[in-house]
Amino acid sequence: MRLANASGLPPIALRALLAEFGGPQAVLNQPFNALAAIAGEKAALAVLGCPPRSELGSFEECLARTLEWASVAGNTIVTLANSAYPPALLTMPDPPPLLYVKGRLDLLQVRAVAIVGSRSATPRDIEDARRFAQALSDAGLTVVSGLALGIDGAAHRGGLGRGSRLSVAAPRART
Repeated sequence: MRLANASGLPPIALRALLAEFGGPQAVLNQPFNALAAIAGEKAALAVLGCPPRSELGSFEECLARTLEWASVAGNTIVTLANSAYPPALLTMPDPPPLLYVKGRLDLLQVRAVAIVGSRSATPRDIEDARRFAQALSDAGLTVVSGLALGIDGAAHRGGLGRGSRLSVAAPRART
């Protein structure tokens, strides 16, 4: 979680570091020069910097809340190394390092549709996005979005309709 949320660490740099050093703990144990040689000085500084703080509080508080969320049945955090990670995302040069999944993991391997849009959508837009996502979910498609407010959030709510019963969030990287 610390690496996935490190300010200034693009997903492509994180992926290169993980490929070179193995798991996240191995990356965090590397000296600056080793990190910089693989991903550049900016990425090395991001890895070695203080854990990020958000509007939700300290990193430790956010981590505790996230782990509490993940402990609920049906909620899962999927990493790049997890066999459940969607193969189509792995073909991207900068796939999201973490996916927050609510629902059946096996549905990550089926056809999906991404619904993204404005964070400052009108109430009508939000309702339309929710109903559209529900119709797609009811038709058996998995609904994926970027976990933003507005259209993305409405798509999540609608995607948990009577169909595939899966909602996937891949937060955008902070670079």
